[in-house]
Amino acid sequence: MSRYMYYLIFVTMVANIIATVPRILVIESKNGVIFSMIAALFVGVIFTYFVILFFNKFSGQSFPEILKKYTSKWFYIPVIVYFAFSWFLAGTITLITYVFLFTTFVSLETPLITTTLAFVIIVSFGMLMKSESVLFTLEIVFVLLLPILIFLFVKIITDSNLEWNFVQVAMMNINISPSYRSFSAASYIFIGVVNIVIFNSFFKENLKFGFKQITIISTIGALVLFITYFIPIGFNGFEQIEHMNFPWVSTSDSVRMKYGVIERLVFIFIIIFLGISFLSLLVHWHVSLKLFESIFHFNKLKWKNKNLTSYFFVVLFGAISIYLVTKIDEFELFKYSSYFYNIFPLFYFILFLSLFVAKRRAKV
Repeated sequence: MSRYMYYLIFVTMVANIIATVPRILVIESKNGVIFSMIAALFVGVIFTYFVILFFNKFSGQSFPEILKKYTSKWFYIPVIVYFAFSWFLAGTITLITYVFLFTTFVSLETPLITTTLAFVIIVSFGMLMKSESVLFTLEIVFVLLLPILIFLFVKIITDSNLEWNFVQVAMMNINISPSYRSFSAASYIFIGVVNIVIFNSFFKENLKFGFKQITIISTIGALVLFITYFIPIGFNGFEQIEHMNFPWVSTSDSVRMKYGVIERLVFIFIIIFLGISFLSLLVHWHVSLKLFESIFHFNKLKWKNKNLTSYFFVVLFGAISIYLVTKIDEFELFKYSSYFYNIFPLFYFILFLSLFVAKRRAKV
């Protein structure tokens, strides 16, 4: 399988470690969260397998190209708009989460609008790049950050303040039946494979997804879920962890580097994950932009013989994000994010239904 496909999957996994997902899992700790994570791991890997299998039937073609070629307008226009809007919301949740995190732990006195505007301006340049350039950027930044990321997790897991007794107690809840809320949140970490709806046009040959690829995805997914849920409990216990908006930030702040230039690990942790969040946001909004562009093309939006449809959507994305940041707080962000995760099985169903219809039409 192409290394770029791995990047698309793993960036989404890592970005969700300190987003809303760990808080949902912690809150659901007594409602079968372990069983839910195990189920989400199996479902996520199976989902990844079938998505890649379907798109291998249409190598070198994006999702909009496939639907336009094999389905009618009344079918593909609502489907593409739905996917574009869903991916915009996914990126917006990441953006608002990290804006709140940044203003809470790094720059408390900076206005939310200023921080959001800075994030949006930086990401906007990436959104307007070609899809190939986005993949190249994803590779460069992710490869540069990966060694530091591995060091941070090794440092946290081997820290003496980590109480493995708390982890063992958390594991005792494995016999409780799973809850839908924790299952939907845990399975969301595998959603990165859906970025193939645009980037499949970059893959001119079939993506190999055999036993080796399944093993890699399963192992990394299981490791991410374990780290996301158990490590914050090991540092903070059950009594404190449920009241934390960002469990992993508080966890990283419990670790010290005695002989490091920067003693508090939390500062390095936030900076690294800020870079990961930019990658995740960039990919989500780039995919959303390309999906919207495949449907909407405003011929009257021109300047010096250059169509400005892309710039219109970039400005629209930024304006909506700034508005939402000023209207919701951390509690509402958590609530709406939970709703978003809960309705994502509908997203899977519509994706498979669309690909199945296109595959049947292609045979005809």
